[in-house]
Amino acid sequence: MTGIFLIVEDIVSVGDIIRIGDSGGLVEQMTLRTIRLRDFDGTVHVFPYSEAQVLHNLTKSFSYYVFDLQVSYRSDLDAALAIMKRVGARLKSDPDFADKILEPIEVVGVDSLADSGVVLKARIKTRPLQQWNVGREYNRRIKLAFDEAGVEIPFPHLQVVLPERQVAELARAPATAS
Repeated sequence: MTGIFLIVEDIVSVGDIIRIGDSGGLVEQMTLRTIRLRDFDGTVHVFPYSEAQVLHNLTKSFSYYVFDLQVSYRSDLDAALAIMKRVGARLKSDPDFADKILEPIEVVGVDSLADSGVVLKARIKTRPLQQWNVGREYNRRIKLAFDEAGVEIPFPHLQVVLPERQVAELARAPATAS
């Protein structure tokens, strides 16, 4: 019965990208008893509708690509946010992407303060199935724009702090020739 309701109520269709539990992929086939998904690496997952208690449709009507971009604490946040908007506007006006993007980029702002940087959040509304292509190109362009503007994208650093006694011993130790 569940299969009939999913089909009749147009909750999910062949060609949609969905998640069921920990599995996700492209809906390849729907029967009255099962739904078949193929994930990115080619694995086929077959679910009886009785096991598909919660179904997440990632491509129904439209999609969003959500960005969580981290910049260093030393970065000019207002400049970084302005660059994000500018890159989004340029992407939307690019003939190769204009028909894939439904609305201008929505730069939400500072989302959180993380261990190594400030997280800036934004999203772009796209046609179904286009969010990943648009997101990859935006990521490429924002990296280049941040580099050009001197906005630093943080990466993990390791700092070793020695006890004072060991620092003193190292200072007294003779230098060894290699």
